[in-house]
Amino acid sequence: MGFVKVARVSEIPAGTMKHVEAGATELCIANVGGTFYAIGDRCGHENARLSRGSLMDTIVTCPMHSSQFDITTGKLMSGPVLELGGLKEMFTGCPDKVKKAVALMFEGIAEEQRLIKTYDQPVYAVKVDGSDVLVKI
Repeated sequence: MGFVKVARVSEIPAGTMKHVEAGATELCIANVGGTFYAIGDRCGHENARLSRGSLMDTIVTCPMHSSQFDITTGKLMSGPVLELGGLKEMFTGCPDKVKKAVALMFEGIAEEQRLIKTYDQPVYAVKVDGSDVLVKI
């Protein structure tokens, strides 16, 4: 398909990311110190948009379970964090029977989540042409 325009440079300031779609391909475009990168925008763990996560240097963190990917290579740097922090406190006023049932439910969910394999993200070539960001699809 070749290079296609996906955004304007001004739409993605340094240190930010943007979700774009080029045909059927969902992309996370990141601006790291003026250099643009593109990886697939769907985390393989729970299908969350990586572009809605955070970007620290070249590491993008998934907003859902904190999987981390290197935006330059697409490589998975760390898998999902499966914590239930804060949820238990929501049920402190409930009867013990309810608290136990909820705890078992969350343990089951966490166990199933651990079985989901998180893969590296595809990477796409990016170039800037004037004020346009183009990605090779």
